[in-house]
Amino acid sequence: MGRILKKTALISTLTFGSRIFGVVRDSLIAICFGASSQSDAFFIAFRPFDLARKLFSEGILNISFIPVFSETLEKEGRSQAAAMVFSFFFFYSIIGILIVILGILFAPLVIKIIAPGYIENSYQYGLTLIMMKIMLPYIFFILITALCMGVLNSFGNFGVPAVAPLIFNLVVIVFTLFVSSRFNVSVRGLAVGVTVGGMLQLALQIPSMIRLGMLKISFSRFFHPGVLKVAKIMIPSMIGAASYQINIMVASFFTSKLDEGSVSFVYYADRLVQFPLALFAVSVATVLLPEISKKVVLGQLDEVGELFSRGVKLVFFITIPAMAGLMALNEPIVKILFGYGVFDAPAVQKTADCLFFLAMGLWAFTGVRLFVTLYYSLVNISIPFYSGIITICLNLILCPVLMKLFGLKGLIFSVSASAVAGFVFLFINIPGTMNIRRTEIIVSACRSFFVSAIMFLLVKQTADLVLPLLSSRLGFVIGVAACISIGMIFYLGINLVISNPELELIKKGIKIRHHDHG
Repeated sequence: MGRILKKTALISTLTFGSRIFGVVRDSLIAICFGASSQSDAFFIAFRPFDLARKLFSEGILNISFIPVFSETLEKEGRSQAAAMVFSFFFFYSIIGILIVILGILFAPLVIKIIAPGYIENSYQYGLTLIMMKIMLPYIFFILITALCMGVLNSFGNFGVPAVAPLIFNLVVIVFTLFVSSRFNVSVRGLAVGVTVGGMLQLALQIPSMIRLGMLKISFSRFFHPGVLKVAKIMIPSMIGAASYQINIMVASFFTSKLDEGSVSFVYYADRLVQFPLALFAVSVATVLLPEISKKVVLGQLDEVGELFSRGVKLVFFITIPAMAGLMALNEPIVKILFGYGVFDAPAVQKTADCLFFLAMGLWAFTGVRLFVTLYYSLVNISIPFYSGIITICLNLILCPVLMKLFGLKGLIFSVSASAVAGFVFLFINIPGTMNIRRTEIIVSACRSFFVSAIMFLLVKQTADLVLPLLSSRLGFVIGVAACISIGMIFYLGINLVISNPELELIKKGIKIRHHDHG
């Protein structure tokens, strides 16, 4: 477990850096474009590409790829693994080129589907269409990048893949600040930045792939049987693992029928929820998947159960208070990060409302991500697939109903409620052969919920009393930081008093890391 914690710490550190740059990127977009028709057009056009990025480059594709690749590497050796990689490069290249060509031809149809509220031939419709076409090559780059990330993770190289999103965010920041103003319609510069960022993400992976000998051309074998194995489970895998991303995209489609800026409010709230989700759940899942896959191949199922149970308890221990903190400080956090320039007070309030209801589902989003990782490492795709279908179908039913009753807040609540249903289905269907400590996980999560609920009230009361008294922006930032610190000290202090086993596990991990560095 110490090694897992070490690797998770590395990925979490790099992911934290990437997410910080991501928040800076989004803050700059908010300052420059606010919550306007231009920003709405960009976020609607970017949604399918953002979904593709999360499906592929953020490890969801790896769920179907890594178990099969690890098995090929362990049982058939490195040359066969390299042949499998070449086959993937070949097929992904063809798929990527086809998507770009078809995307250019059918972009108007796609816009009608993803933005039903946009009137055909209107300014907003035309702008969305142009930006979608500009970003189409990004799909090709992200497909190949994801393959490289899966291979590197299988070899225990987590650093280079984790740096890739950081590069992407830096490129978009540069384009937002220095390039977009050179375009007739400045927001188009963001679309160009997305494509260039995707190209540089891929370029970063290539040297490591060459060093591992995984870019060998093998014309004698265009089709490796491993490709078919992965292809059979890829689409069900994506539905199971990406239900949250799909539901957020669906919610964005519905927002095109609401007031101007609604698409942007949902996007900014999603970005803030993605911060702890990627930092904890995705980081742990990325490290756990290759480790569990190897143990499954070697038949060490008892160790898998032990490893996974600890991982889940640890992630819930950190994620649940993060959820409470986001809900308690929703408006101050949005104000600090986005409340500048043309992003006015009503925009801050509406984004904060979205954040509150989206954060409610954070524990379920992280739980789904981890349990899906377990099922796929066991090469069980049916349960996550059904969970994804339940989540997506429930969201499709709830979105229009709750939007009609409660507007934007209802729309966002439907995403959180649907995720809870998907998580419960995954949890109750854990195979009996697995030594997963369900009772321990439930007790641990309930303990975190209870302490976090008290922490929520404490932080909320403190913020309501103190923050209105602070007039300067610096004072406000310090005040919010103080509220966060009070919450953290309270949460950790209570867990220290009750000798929480998860806190002990973190302390052990820190000691191991310190010892290794020493």
